[in-house]
Amino acid sequence: MAWKCYSCGTKNPNSADTCSKCGGNVAAPKSFYIGWVIGGGFIFALFYLVGTFAGGVVIAAMAAPDDKAVLAQINASKKTEDPIAVSLSEVKPEQIIASKAVALEKNTRAMSSVLRGLITWVIPAILFILGGALVGFMSDGKTIIEAGIGAAVGQVGGFLLQLHVFHTDFGWLALGIGLVPGAALAILGAWIGEIMQLRKEMAS
Repeated sequence: MAWKCYSCGTKNPNSADTCSKCGGNVAAPKSFYIGWVIGGGFIFALFYLVGTFAGGVVIAAMAAPDDKAVLAQINASKKTEDPIAVSLSEVKPEQIIASKAVALEKNTRAMSSVLRGLITWVIPAILFILGGALVGFMSDGKTIIEAGIGAAVGQVGGFLLQLHVFHTDFGWLALGIGLVPGAALAILGAWIGEIMQLRKEMAS
């Protein structure tokens, strides 16, 4: 919520008719900042990746099997004539790793899908509000819409990276559902950032 004087480069509130430093002509703020759409796209793509991966780490930590569950999985996979393992020290390391992975998958599937969804998306939601606030606060003019468009671009970019580079199991439906809320959260954050920028300019 500020414009930059072309003469001296001083930032002024949009409510000011002349530059507070040099009294120069008012430079009308741009109606659209494509640079912040592109820059915001990179920011939101990074936050999308960090947020969803962090959510996955939290879910994995919550679903991590204990030694008893791993041992039970090992014995369940044994043939009838094979002896029952009493402790993990009797089992080969590669068997323990494989059984941990299977037990983790079972525990994850046993979790409520609602809970998993909330954990997966709550961190990206917070980061998208933060990203929108950064765009709104750091930009010269009003960049609320730019933050929303950048969020949509960033989500698509982050999703494609997850799909083709990191080979995650996110589906296109999840992307479609998340586009509008993600853009809305970024717009909310940008609005907060614009208010913060205005208060800073008025205080200086």
